[in-house]
Amino acid sequence: MGLVDENARLCWLVAPRIDQPSIISGLVDEQRGGGVEFVYPDSETVVHRHREGTLVVETDLEGPKGTVRVIDALAIPARGPVQAAWPGLFIRQVLVLKGEAEVGLVTRLRYAYGRNAPRWRTEGRKIIGYGPGLTIELQSELPPRAYGVDLGATTLLKEGERRLMALRWQDPTNKGTDLRQTVEETAAFWRAWGSTCDHDPRALMLKAMMYHPTGAMVRAVTTSYGDGPAADGRLAWMEDQQRAADAFRELGYPGEADYIEQWIARAGDGGPIRDLSGGEPPAQAKVDEIDVDIMVGAPPGDARGNIPYLPDLLG
Repeated sequence: MGLVDENARLCWLVAPRIDQPSIISGLVDEQRGGGVEFVYPDSETVVHRHREGTLVVETDLEGPKGTVRVIDALAIPARGPVQAAWPGLFIRQVLVLKGEAEVGLVTRLRYAYGRNAPRWRTEGRKIIGYGPGLTIELQSELPPRAYGVDLGATTLLKEGERRLMALRWQDPTNKGTDLRQTVEETAAFWRAWGSTCDHDPRALMLKAMMYHPTGAMVRAVTTSYGDGPAADGRLAWMEDQQRAADAFRELGYPGEADYIEQWIARAGDGGPIRDLSGGEPPAQAKVDEIDVDIMVGAPPGDARGNIPYLPDLLG
């Protein structure tokens, strides 16, 4: 699961499972949490949205000499987000809409809530980041240079020119295919799936918050929430599950509703919070290196109020 903020910064990324420690947690600590940052000096954001009917994010920034669009997507498998392994692929495109722009990309990965930076190595044409429990491959049309433990690249682009970068943490069967086409296929999946409910944004977000290998619904895409004792929002709260199933059925998705109800039956009566397989949740732990008490459902005007939160979606 990933989040992109209004400045086109990938500020939250967890992989390969949503309940594992973050790779990027700049959402809660810009300095220690890392991020994939887009650098366009003296620019300002004029548009930040999901492409219509999809969860592909588009951010338009206007600078002194040109306008740039940043397009971000987490790839969806060709068959949709079913029980098979996800591609494990974040794709970013930078496109100059008007004029010209000198732009940069900075990749700052910080494993385990800011505790560890990767060890980057060049292996042939590949750039590999080795970190605790997860290896990530960086693919970029902007050849990056090392800046300490981080990678950065800059280039001058003219109107109509486009550059791409990608982070890959699994080895999908379609590795080596056209990543631009992968973004369009991901957008096409969301449009096709959402056509049943006239592309209701609530339905798309509910779909994104389902852990598809098991059918569990997570309460939040981030680590914890602030209304009461700290608890991991990326776990399954039993009180949410049937309400989510009912919401899917109301929106016209009986298959998703049945899938959640099958998970409920397997989970049984083991307690109010379960792991994504329906078992006992892991013990809570506090990370001293970074503040992970993320406020979701925050008041209007608070940037953290845009974090998807299941009880808000369910009303």
